[in-house]
Amino acid sequence: MMARPQPARWMRLLAVEEDLPAALITLAHHAPVEPEPLSGEDRTVLTPEISHCLQRFEALAHAWHTWWPTDLPDTPEVLAPHLPPVELLNQALTALEAWQLVSEPLIRQEQAGRTHLAELELLLELAQALDTPSLDLGHILHPPSSTQTLRTALFVLPLNAELTTWSPDDTLLRPVSGHQHRFLLVVTTEKIWDALVTHIANLEGRPLLWPAGLSGTGDQLQAAIQTDITACQADNMRIAELLHRLGEEHQVARWIRAVHQRQWYFQAIRQIRTGHTLAQLGGWVAPECQAATLNHHLQKGGIRALATLSDHGPGDPPLLLVNPWWARPFELFARLLGMPNRYEVDPSRLLALVAPLLFGYMFGDVGQGAVLVAIGFRLRRHFQAAWLLITGGLSAMFFGLLFGSLFCSESILPALWLHPTSHPLDLLLLPLLFGMGLILTGLGFQGVGAWWRGQGRHWLHHDGGVILLYLGTILTLITPDVGLILALAGILLFMFGNGWHAPRALPGRLAHLLETLLQLGVNTFSFARVGAFALAHAGLGQAVVTLADLSGGGLPGLMVMVVGNLLILTLEGLVVSVQTTRLILFEFFVRFLAGDGRPFRPLPPPE
Repeated sequence: MMARPQPARWMRLLAVEEDLPAALITLAHHAPVEPEPLSGEDRTVLTPEISHCLQRFEALAHAWHTWWPTDLPDTPEVLAPHLPPVELLNQALTALEAWQLVSEPLIRQEQAGRTHLAELELLLELAQALDTPSLDLGHILHPPSSTQTLRTALFVLPLNAELTTWSPDDTLLRPVSGHQHRFLLVVTTEKIWDALVTHIANLEGRPLLWPAGLSGTGDQLQAAIQTDITACQADNMRIAELLHRLGEEHQVARWIRAVHQRQWYFQAIRQIRTGHTLAQLGGWVAPECQAATLNHHLQKGGIRALATLSDHGPGDPPLLLVNPWWARPFELFARLLGMPNRYEVDPSRLLALVAPLLFGYMFGDVGQGAVLVAIGFRLRRHFQAAWLLITGGLSAMFFGLLFGSLFCSESILPALWLHPTSHPLDLLLLPLLFGMGLILTGLGFQGVGAWWRGQGRHWLHHDGGVILLYLGTILTLITPDVGLILALAGILLFMFGNGWHAPRALPGRLAHLLETLLQLGVNTFSFARVGAFALAHAGLGQAVVTLADLSGGGLPGLMVMVVGNLLILTLEGLVVSVQTTRLILFEFFVRFLAGDGRPFRPLPPPE
């Protein structure tokens, strides 16, 4: 149940200078790496020439990324590992600019084709919505007479657009409502035209062009539009295939990925230490990493580099919490305070038991716990914290069996221990005993940390008596003789330890002892809230059942039960989660955890 944060190992990477980006990229794919500046680093990696190349690439990406391939190869392989960064970036830019030169005419055609296809789909929607099959829109919008004095046009507007404010006498408006848009056939005079166009634009409408050769009525018109749509789609697919071939011919995906890898490197590294041909880079890796494994990956990629590892590096190493899979979600609680330092106990494994027990005791119900378990399993692939819901729900089901509660009802299942509202004192007493044990565990963890720091004897003399006094005070309530002996031994140990090292400070130390004992008492009685919330949960459940009975049973009663259980799940589930977190942070962690360690922050591998 007890673990200790593990320090990261120091890594020194020596590489041929042009291979250094490829070396770091490879290591990031196979091992967590946190770079650390070496003392005396004398060269800036991001030179003005490299910055200019990256700016040119960003300009190309801004203009043409829509037509670049999205299925970039997702492998740890580093492209062109031996090319110097400037040379690689220039080759990539040359290839991408050559692709742009030959692809731009096709892209313009593709854009025009997409626009034309969208217009045709609107026309098909209009043709399907016409309630006058004999109406020939092509004849109206493109009349054969060249002496036309009226203006005719077709507009498309949002489906909810209204034209009730427009009613000049010399304007004919024929609205047609489709399934997604509203269309408007307009016949008006020249003097009204500009005002009408402005009015429609204010309604977020726009003109819809009718192709000159398109005519017909009813099904004939729809068939003609569908034929044009099919031809347009085929033409767009042909252009897309040509663009795909050009992308493969110019290796666009390969060069984009190569540039992305170097961008990642320049964001991660600012300076390096260089010689005539070799460069050095320092950093931290996870404690389980081995130099032989790292060098194997470097050699496999053909990268001219060598990694060496050491257990000692410059300054304090970053720390990692190393836990089995079932305890990792509970690292969240310690992270709320920070990272435990290397002389503090990592409580995650113990919390895998403590946190569900506290939650389940306050939220004991078989049915509601099962709902939490189901929600946790549904979310487990997206959120690691979903394991907290699963374990909390299982604990709630366990205590629900002890309390005989199923979806607030206590008349379906027999209580294996007690009904909360029938035995409130017993319900309040057990959390107090649990809290005493947890506080004693925290005091013990404080002693373990002192032992790791080499201060075990000092802790025993100054704080060991506090544990004996606290334990004796507790046992006095159960076995007065044993309790008084332990309490007296605690006072004597405290006085001896403090008086031996600093006799003049003993009165102040005794006052501090009294203050500490009062704090421990307050911390202990805080756990009474666990029983209080369990009692409140049972009371709310009984209130829901009573309201369901008063509603007459049947469907109304079922609705009351469903709504009541949902409210309890949402509101009280949130409150109980907050109380569990509060007890862990302020009653347990305060005894031994400062959270001032340096966390290990490895670089994410390049996407």
